Amino acid sequence: MKMEGVIDMDKKIISIFLLLIIVISATVLFVTLKQSTSQEDQQGYSSSEDLTNEDISNEIDDAFLSDDDEVEIGEMI
Repeated sequence: MKMEGVIDMDKKIISIFLLLIIVISATVLFVTLKQSTSQEDQQGYSSSEDLTNEDISNEIDDAFLSDDDEVEIGEMI
């Protein structure tokens, strides 16, 4: 009977340890995903600033084309 009590206690300790690992993993995953979405490079324009077509065009280019992927007009045709 004493051995069964030890085995039950070992199962409880192992299950608590595994539950702790799952909780810590979920927390780390959540924090990692939250940081990557909040660090996007977006410029904020206030309503008092005058936006020109060039500003909007540059913002669109920055959003869709990285520096290495710029497309020349001649290549598009």
